Amino acid sequence: MSVPGAGVAVGDLDAAEGADAFLRHMLWRYPGQRQPIVALLGPRRSGKTDVLRAVSRACGGTVIHAALDFEENPVDPVSAAALAAFQMMRGWDNLRHGPVFHRFGLGLLALNENLDADRGRAAEQIRELIKQYVRSTPPGRIADRLGNAAAGTMDIVAQGVLSPLVSGPAREVVTAVREQAKPVIGSLFQSAARWGVRDALRWHISVPEAESARSIDALIRLSSTSRSAAVGPLMAAFLADVKAQAERHPPLRSACSCVLPTRGGRRDRHDHAWVLLADGAQTPSGRRFLAELAAARARNQLADLDGTGAADPLLVLSACEQWQSEWTSWWCEPWRSTPLPGTPQRRVPLLSRATRTLWAAENDAAVGAERGPAAAWWYPVWLDPMTEEQVGSTMDRSDPSPARPLPASVVHGLTGGHRGAVSAVLDGPFTAHPGPRGPAVSMVAPADEDGTPLWSYALEAGLPDGLPVPGAHWSTTPAVVLAAAYLADVRTAHDPRLPALSPELPRSLELLRRHLWVSTFTHRPSRIRQIGWGEADVPATLHPWLARSALTALNTAPPARPTEPAPWHEVFAAQSRALTESVTPGGDGAAVERALFHDLALGRFAPVAAALADRFDEDHRAWIRLLDYLASAPCRLLYDHAPQDAYATLLDGVEDGGQTVFAVATAKLLALLWLYNDPLTEHTRRWDGEIQECFTRLAHNSRLLDVSPLQQAAAAFA
Repeated sequence: MSVPGAGVAVGDLDAAEGADAFLRHMLWRYPGQRQPIVALLGPRRSGKTDVLRAVSRACGGTVIHAALDFEENPVDPVSAAALAAFQMMRGWDNLRHGPVFHRFGLGLLALNENLDADRGRAAEQIRELIKQYVRSTPPGRIADRLGNAAAGTMDIVAQGVLSPLVSGPAREVVTAVREQAKPVIGSLFQSAARWGVRDALRWHISVPEAESARSIDALIRLSSTSRSAAVGPLMAAFLADVKAQAERHPPLRSACSCVLPTRGGRRDRHDHAWVLLADGAQTPSGRRFLAELAAARARNQLADLDGTGAADPLLVLSACEQWQSEWTSWWCEPWRSTPLPGTPQRRVPLLSRATRTLWAAENDAAVGAERGPAAAWWYPVWLDPMTEEQVGSTMDRSDPSPARPLPASVVHGLTGGHRGAVSAVLDGPFTAHPGPRGPAVSMVAPADEDGTPLWSYALEAGLPDGLPVPGAHWSTTPAVVLAAAYLADVRTAHDPRLPALSPELPRSLELLRRHLWVSTFTHRPSRIRQIGWGEADVPATLHPWLARSALTALNTAPPARPTEPAPWHEVFAAQSRALTESVTPGGDGAAVERALFHDLALGRFAPVAAALADRFDEDHRAWIRLLDYLASAPCRLLYDHAPQDAYATLLDGVEDGGQTVFAVATAKLLALLWLYNDPLTEHTRRWDGEIQECFTRLAHNSRLLDVSPLQQAAAAFA
């Protein structure tokens, strides 16, 4: 079996790369091997759906797969399983027999049949259903009855009997789904019905609800149970059908690109998983379906009395834009770098680096234990953002002219590789370069025909429910703006307590974290970070696309009264005071450094540069760490000026004021690295050379014996 990757549209190449990497590391399986439920994490519109589609294309006609979208079709678990089974019953290039779902189909028939109160007549009804299911009859005789069965099954959804979660506006969607999905159950019943029905009937005897009754009695009991109680047995039947099909009708052998674990060679004989793609896993219907799927796996395993193995081959890849608290028992939250000691926590890997071994190290044994925790089935992975090269390729395809208006590095830095943000920047009217006196991308340029600025468009598209988009005027600082200003300081990741800035700050930070806008994956380390910080934990930061948008709203907001300071000054000054009053990890020294950070954010460049120069001869590695920290402060100049003009403003008079070599070199370094930290500043060879020269000059004039940190820093810009 091969994992094809050809036939992918050019615009989806970056998603195809992630899809192929995922399948190479996760598709292989040995007999009896359990499969995780993979949660593909990323903030809203970051491209998770694109990756699911790319995985579906990569599976092609040789990897059995199906796709569900709970955003578009919020159906109940049984209807979702029916839709998945319907897709899996197509013809596959490497299967002699198409998959069948007899356990699931018979259960649906029984569930939707109105049985007679008399047990004898009810048994006869069930026998007749089975005969109709098996008998090869002319399509006309059975079509009406099967159509009614299909309609009855989808009526469950429309009436909300099995799905009390579906209500309000979603009810109209479900009604439409019902009309489209009527043929689904009928197709399940009409496909190769003779094969394996006897085994399917025996399986229904084994479920706990049957209480060891005969097969007919087991189906009668299933038909008389409550609709909600039937979900478990039917989901277990669906998985049992998948397992039986994979075991009895294995695909034809062929070459593949699977990356097997170290215990085996590339040519080890192995099987391939079936793949179920589920979009909208964070929705109520998506969460319920996947929870029932995990429960059904535990149920089948508990019922595996003969020890033949209940592990099914279904590998689930679900797109989710929210962190679920139950995962924290096994996985470190995306906004923390270090797992809790004494726990089985591991760091969430990137999708392209996800391996089954990482999940199985702790979770496989847990789900294999009797009544193991359902949360252990989950395997959260982080969606790889677009790289600068992928952004550049996308820009080349959208604008093949040699004179591209925007550098790929600027677009990548601003968007953080967020696919929706890249599209917004490249498709909008702000793609034209605003000129040498303005920023590379204007966040206040209109993003649509209604004149909505880009920063507002970005917040409207990305903010979770509960965080309102700031308007043009406000009397109090919006919660998302306060959160962005607070998270601009990378040391907030280590704050044990939040400052008393606003009662809304804790809630807004919690929402941004839960919706994956705050993580360690979006931190952009500078070229000198490792020199100063060593192996220190990567801090959690607000995604650069959302951070830039929220701070642009702060920069453009006018003061409430003409005599009052600008909101930018009010917010960062208030934050500095609040942090000074709170307990600072690291003591008074850290408090002084944070005060310098906020002074720089307020535009007080000269005194901050002077304070930094005064500390030069204390410890060069600590000095580089402080330089790197201060240079990460937000730079308000770059919201309205081009980097060259901002640099000239910052260095105005520095070299003509009779200052020391240390003071001049420090001021230049702080200015250049401060500007470099902003995503709208393009890194150039000329400025790299100036930074290298400043570090080299400081090394030559240092009074300390160990100048290797300065030499390392200079080499980083060579």
